[in-house]
Parts: sequence; structure tokens; C-alpha cells
Amino acid sequence: MVLYSHYRKPAGLFYLPNTFAMTSPFTYLKHVREEFAHVVWPTNRTAVAHTLVVILIAVSIALLVGLLDYTFGLVVSRIAGG
Repeated sequence: MVLYSHYRKPAGLFYLPNTFAMTSPFTYLKHVREEFAHVVWPTNRTAVAHTLVVILIAVSIALLVGLLDYTFGLVVSRIAGG
């Protein structure tokens, strides 16, 4: 008796047919080059602006975490009596 006689291949997200078979490295690189042609690259000004925003946020978070660490350290040392 077969318990899973109604079982089929999964469809949708979980089933990918073999459409990504790479025939050769050169073909792969050709396809990569074709895809890079579709990419919309940011301007220098936009890239610099986004980089500065990321740096500013990282520094802000680092300062906040440092301030919280210092504050909690003071509280714990006063409670512990050190």
C-alpha cells in the first residue's frame, strides 16, 4: 500500500525547473554583461550623498550605544558600591 500516491511535484515558489543550467563560463559572463546593461546606476552625487547618510547614521548609533553603555555602567557601579 502506497501512502503518498497523491503526491506531486511542488509547484510555484518551491519548484524551479532547470532553466538556470550554465552551459559554459563564457555564456554565463555574456549573460552577466547583458544584465549589467539593464542596471540603473546612481550618479556620483547620489552615491556620495547616500554614503554620507549611512556614515552619519552609523556614527549616531555608535554614540548612542556608547552613551547608554556609560550610563548603565555608572548605575551598576553605584548599585554594586564600586
